[in-house]
Amino acid sequence: MIPAEKSPLVERVMTAYFTRRLRHRFAAVHLKGAENVPVDGGGVPVVLYANHPGWWDAVLPLVLSRKHFRHDAYAMMEEEQVARYGFFRKVGCFSVVRENPRAAMRSLQYAADLLRGSSRALWVFPQGVLTSAEKRPLRFYTGTARLLRDIGEVIAIPVAFRYEFVEDELPEAFIACGSPWHIRDGERVDIRLTTGIMEQLLNHEMLVQREDVMERDLSSYTTILTGKQSINQWWDGVRGKN
Repeated sequence: MIPAEKSPLVERVMTAYFTRRLRHRFAAVHLKGAENVPVDGGGVPVVLYANHPGWWDAVLPLVLSRKHFRHDAYAMMEEEQVARYGFFRKVGCFSVVRENPRAAMRSLQYAADLLRGSSRALWVFPQGVLTSAEKRPLRFYTGTARLLRDIGEVIAIPVAFRYEFVEDELPEAFIACGSPWHIRDGERVDIRLTTGIMEQLLNHEMLVQREDVMERDLSSYTTILTGKQSINQWWDGVRGKN
């Protein structure tokens, strides 16, 4: 297992770098349900479990946690990726090999020890692989439920990611944070039942998000980042339509 090796300086630099990249690659980033996420940890560890539709899922958590939630955040990442892109260790990523049960258990134990009794946050992707936001049913590895059991008191929050072309030449990113599930210390956590509940909660957030985007109803979203001016916006400006 490759542990995290956080560096505040690298975190600041990479957050600024990826924020700039997001501005170049997306017309906008929209966030819903920010009030469901404890800011600065809130005295209880937080596990944010999300679907995994694209590469940007590795970037948005860093920007969200540092700039919006002010978390001391970590993330679980495939070992091949952590080994290949060493800078991810510096922003809080540590490795997991899901195909190897013994290695996976070591990563889960590391994560539980990291979070237990702290205000830290951890981002996980229980599907394990990149999967279209449209694919159903959701299928989670049971590791996240085991982690919740082993941490003790913890807040678990479903997070839905979606990337869509809407009305600009560049796509837009949509992030929806669902209702928090506060698991008390000593509360019994059944692995299979908890996994099923998490699948249902995230599936609900993803379906509502899909409907919001399809109907172009973004009234519940806040735009947290806007990208560079698109061609249509530039042309409207030239024609005096803005």
